[in-house]
Amino acid sequence: MVIAIDENIPLLAEALEHNENRRYEIMRFSGRSLTRDALKDCVALCVRSTTRVDEHLLTGTPVRFVGTATSGAEHIDEEYLRREGIVFRDAKGSNANSVAEYVMFAMLLWAEKQGFMRDKQALRGKTLGVVGYGHIGRRVAKSALRLGLRVIVSDPPFVASGGILPHTVDSKPLLELVRECDILTNHVPYTLGGKYETVGMFDNNVLNALQPEALFIHASRGGIVVESSLLAVIDKKNITAAVDVWHSEPSVYAPLAKQCLLATPHIAGYSFEGKINGTMMIAQALERFTADVLGKPLVIDWDKIAQALENSRNPFTPNVTDHSELLKALRESRQLEADTAQFLASLEERSPEAAFDFLRKTYPKRHEILH
Repeated sequence: MVIAIDENIPLLAEALEHNENRRYEIMRFSGRSLTRDALKDCVALCVRSTTRVDEHLLTGTPVRFVGTATSGAEHIDEEYLRREGIVFRDAKGSNANSVAEYVMFAMLLWAEKQGFMRDKQALRGKTLGVVGYGHIGRRVAKSALRLGLRVIVSDPPFVASGGILPHTVDSKPLLELVRECDILTNHVPYTLGGKYETVGMFDNNVLNALQPEALFIHASRGGIVVESSLLAVIDKKNITAAVDVWHSEPSVYAPLAKQCLLATPHIAGYSFEGKINGTMMIAQALERFTADVLGKPLVIDWDKIAQALENSRNPFTPNVTDHSELLKALRESRQLEADTAQFLASLEERSPEAAFDFLRKTYPKRHEILH
């Protein structure tokens, strides 16, 4: 029985390598190149966001488990999996801290460029609008409050479901939030259709409500923002933008990328810790599936995964009350300005799409410092 694992899921294949006596075979694959024929003996499939998992890929295969080591699942046809009785698990929340660090760095870099860093608490008193209060939105809000920002949230599904915000966080309708905030970041899922559709929600109407010289951070999913509208408002209202996700990945809207303070190839959640968290969540799901459904539980080398995570921990804790010190620490640990320079250079290559995938596949080991 074959377990197919994306080669960019760190340590998962290594942690499963001692299962030959249980008749499990580990097969690694490259995300965008996976075919139906390669899954002819596969019972479990573990992917990242570059693999579209749907009827076209799985029809006629023995796949009974699909796991994605990512927080988002728009690349998965969940309705098809439910219809076919295929077990599905994702890794929601695994990279929340990593994305929060990306947002914090973007805010601090913006403050530096605006000349606010003469004050050690450059962001204190600024208003941050957070659209989407899931795993990442909550982490972003928590980190921003530690830095002394006022935080406003817009998340109608959360409110409608009875969710309660901390007393330190305000809740407002989207347009009202956009008009009030100095900084806007969004962390909503990719939802096409329905009452709470998010595709294209940041259109010309919403983006034009931004205050002049505001900061707009886009690190959720491509397609949430109308990229041509964002480019127009950058020019019209001198908006600063940090963009990590793109509507037609791996194809990138280069005119927008070239106008951004930060422009990166969907790596905001790519800290080493975020990736390993995703690995652990999928390994746990695989362990349950093979025990409960197949009756042959996998032997998983948990020590190998745990040791890698422990070895990665940075003992340094920056002083979050000194925003200049925090900017310096994040600049050194995450190196997002270098990522931006490399990404922009890749847009000039013969195949920018191939370069986009290459940058993600070969992304260096970067560590989190905020906990």
